[in-house]
Amino acid sequence: MLADALLFVVTRLISPKSRSGSVRDAIGLRGRAARHRAAWSEHEARTRAAIDRAIDGVAVRRTVVVLGSGLLRDVPIDRLSSMFNKVVLVDIVHLPTVRLKVLLRRYPNVTFLTRDISGYDRLAEQSRIKLATGQDDLGVRLDPLGFLRKIDDVDLVISANVLSQIAVGAVARLQAKDGQARIMPDDAVAQLVAGHLDGLAQLPCKTVIVTDVSYVRRRRDGVVVETCDLLHGVTPPFPSDTWEWPVAPFGEETADEERVHRVISAEDVAVDL
Repeated sequence: MLADALLFVVTRLISPKSRSGSVRDAIGLRGRAARHRAAWSEHEARTRAAIDRAIDGVAVRRTVVVLGSGLLRDVPIDRLSSMFNKVVLVDIVHLPTVRLKVLLRRYPNVTFLTRDISGYDRLAEQSRIKLATGQDDLGVRLDPLGFLRKIDDVDLVISANVLSQIAVGAVARLQAKDGQARIMPDDAVAQLVAGHLDGLAQLPCKTVIVTDVSYVRRRRDGVVVETCDLLHGVTPPFPSDTWEWPVAPFGEETADEERVHRVISAEDVAVDL
């Protein structure tokens, strides 16, 4: 607990614009990944394999962007750094432990970009304008990945287990007591999920996405007690691979229940959509 508290303080110092909730989530993910290293190993390996296949499909390798780089456990950072001229890691929080890992392994071509790619703030702004003007259609669309157009020579964009987290984060913010929920559209979460997929589809380079799309919560006797659509009704790209990820094995959340997610990977999102 003391180590986590120290990590929180250091992360906030080097990432002053990051929301405290996002920092806590990143630290919590780090702890859960360590506790369930064995249970998560197949998911991480298959995520890396999906990214490896996408790398093999890129003829010119100048810049690669990783959306949701996280802890780098599911990202083949060694291969990315060795095969591309530049690697841009994008996430809402970059823990100091991850930055140190990159520094110690001497990846001179790896850079960090701290950014909220959900589009939530932009959607809230549009919603406020609609309420103030009475206009239903402002003539603009969500463009949460528009910043990628400002990065030179991008040949591959990887969405790495971040899409469902956009939805989870949006739900949490809508439930917060800050009054924003009342101005947001009823389908706000679905709009943000669709905005990420649409953003990938609009890119002129190769893309690959890995995301969990749903989960089941079941008891030890196999009885399913809950199911959840993590994409809130948005149809994902047609998968090239799919597998199960035991995000919360027995004992993590409750002693007698596990939560298992269905994960897909898909290349060339523009084609699949």
